[in-house]
Amino acid sequence: MMKTPKSYLNNYIKEELLAAFDSQDVCVSYSGDYQKGTLTQVHNSCELLFVEEGGADYQINDKVYSVMPNTVLIIGATDRHHFHFTKVPYVRYGLTLMPSFLQSLPIVNGYMSIFQTQSSEQHCKLSGIDSAVFQRMIKILWELREETENKSGDSGNMVYALLMEMTILLKRLLQVESQENNSTYNSMNEIKAYIDLHYHEELSLSKLSKQFFLQPNTISKNFRKIWGKNINYYINSVRITNAVRILDTENISITELSERVGYDNVNTFLRQFKEKMDVSPLQYKKRNRSLTENRDFLPAVEKEKGRRNKRWDG
Repeated sequence: MMKTPKSYLNNYIKEELLAAFDSQDVCVSYSGDYQKGTLTQVHNSCELLFVEEGGADYQINDKVYSVMPNTVLIIGATDRHHFHFTKVPYVRYGLTLMPSFLQSLPIVNGYMSIFQTQSSEQHCKLSGIDSAVFQRMIKILWELREETENKSGDSGNMVYALLMEMTILLKRLLQVESQENNSTYNSMNEIKAYIDLHYHEELSLSKLSKQFFLQPNTISKNFRKIWGKNINYYINSVRITNAVRILDTENISITELSERVGYDNVNTFLRQFKEKMDVSPLQYKKRNRSLTENRDFLPAVEKEKGRRNKRWDG
């Protein structure tokens, strides 16, 4: 039975999902919107959306990506995204993955370029995916959710196997090669992971140069080459993303917040926050509280299970 037009369909608790975006290695969700709306997000995890029904436009940083059924959209960690639904009901599966976790997995860590926002050209390769391939991906998502929710002694190995299978499917669609044996890629991967973990500390090219025994110019040039971003831009993105995470969960002064995410000047923090989020920290908190409070979150686990069982057992 279809929900009323104002309803929001999901298989998760809102607060737990928001926390998972910034702390959980692997999180699988299922949701559907039955009214058009907009929302702005940024988080520490990479997010993959598998669209089953409906459509939406996503603005990721400065580019717009349209999604439709049998499309996978990849949103890189710390990339701000703003979306609105163009066709409802808009039903999709979500998979969020912490980059540090992916980097710890053999083989998968050679394909980290997959788990960042793709170019418009690459995104087209993930649109209108063959139904058999898309349903294989959805089955992997279900198995991932079961393994992460009902942990057994070997669930970690199963999660790795499932993520490796998903990575290979995406690799085939995107036609990318592994960078596992590329020394430049590996060193820039290490620097990126270091920034993700030490964002609250002093981070300068000179400090990173001493930490990784590389010339500042080498780091600057190769970081942009591998990740497509200026390293200072990335450092600020990580800091502001974590500031958003803290704002979503704590009552904290702006001065304390700026210090906790690595800024020694509150005005610099405010400028960087507005550049990233288009609003001030206080405006962000007020706006997002209003958006989430005005949405209905209704559980849909049983309906979701019925759809899955009908698809795979019948």
